[in-house]
Amino acid sequence: MQRLLDTINKKFSLQTDIDPAKPKNKKNENEEKNKVPGRDSQYRKLKTFIDKTAKSGKGDSLYICGPPGTGKSLTLTTLSKNLSTKKYKPIYINCMQFNQPIKIYIEIYRKLENLVSTKKGVNESLDLIESKYFYDFDNKEEEGMEKHSDKNENEKKTMWVKYREYEIDILIEKFSNILYRIFEWPTKDSSKLILFGIANDLGLVQKSLPRFAKIGMEIEVLHFKPYTEEEILKIFHHRIDLVFKEYKLKEEDQKEQLFEPETLEMISKQLSVNGCDIRKAFDVIRRLVTLKFEKYIENADSNDSLDEDPDEVIEFKSPGEYFFSMDLVQDVLAEFFECKIVSNMKSLPLQAQIILFSSFLPVLNYETLYKSYKSQCSIINFPLMEKADFGLSIDSIISNGLMKIESGKKIALLFSKEQLISAFKSSIIFDPLLEELNNL
Repeated sequence: MQRLLDTINKKFSLQTDIDPAKPKNKKNENEEKNKVPGRDSQYRKLKTFIDKTAKSGKGDSLYICGPPGTGKSLTLTTLSKNLSTKKYKPIYINCMQFNQPIKIYIEIYRKLENLVSTKKGVNESLDLIESKYFYDFDNKEEEGMEKHSDKNENEKKTMWVKYREYEIDILIEKFSNILYRIFEWPTKDSSKLILFGIANDLGLVQKSLPRFAKIGMEIEVLHFKPYTEEEILKIFHHRIDLVFKEYKLKEEDQKEQLFEPETLEMISKQLSVNGCDIRKAFDVIRRLVTLKFEKYIENADSNDSLDEDPDEVIEFKSPGEYFFSMDLVQDVLAEFFECKIVSNMKSLPLQAQIILFSSFLPVLNYETLYKSYKSQCSIINFPLMEKADFGLSIDSIISNGLMKIESGKKIALLFSKEQLISAFKSSIIFDPLLEELNNL
């Protein structure tokens, strides 16, 4: 069991290697070629942008922005690792690593030249970058060859052809005034630079665009929005598939016994409703692993060794047994979210709380909810609100993040039956409604 838990923990950790210049691990080569789950559209747009720019024979630039944990760096890095190494030289630069932003030129030069280190200063690095990669080939090719006159003729031709076909991806995570000069590089006639700037703050991007426009530069922007419930669920299934590849369960159908049905959907919904990024999603799964391991240690015989056979597989006692049960998942979600949701439920007026009990319907809209509300009031012998007041109560529930209005005037719940029971299980007035809810 310990090895399975370790595998799940590893596969639900954020990818820390975001340097596209690092060599691929052959063992994971097929895995890296997969597109990023939940970011298919953005992946295609980036691929189209690179292909279009490369075909034009010129350079270009693109801003990528979105909240933290929305897959910006991962998507671009995954794409860069799938590009031909004969045509492209991806380079990643994190501006946050520099206490003096101007030193970015030294780092760019070092990576362009594949150097472990360099003693070049800022000005010399900048001069070498711009003279080698961004000069006008038509006017300065002869001058460039004179600089390398100690090379033979074949080497000179190879050198200049190589520079003319270079494609360089530079990913930048923090803005500075120096950034404007770097963003001018793709506009040079001889440039082959494809430049990407990555920022968390869309406002920061929008503030910088007018300055670029003044000097005739039009920069595209690709926005990464927070993951939807469906996208989070897709990421979960992708990571679970990776677990199965590394740790094979004894029977194929036992793969489905890792998580009890509806648990992953419940986690995804809670994360989406609370506007969480994918890092929080992985935190939830790793917390499940921690609790499972604690129970494993607690139940283990003190004389037993925790070392496992590397070929051991998990055997389930019956088809109805799950590795991560609904109860365990609810406990973890309670740690992360329930305080806020339950608190919001308890803070509502009594009539609005009755509406919550009325909302578990096959088709939920204003009319069906009001009919159900009247039925719930009759069960506990409570006076009805007028429809106008009912509408105000719905607004209050929505403002507390417990419901939302979807297209076609449908109402979507942002809480679970279990959370509602947890909020009011000690309330005597709601005992009949709780009993009915438990029977659903």
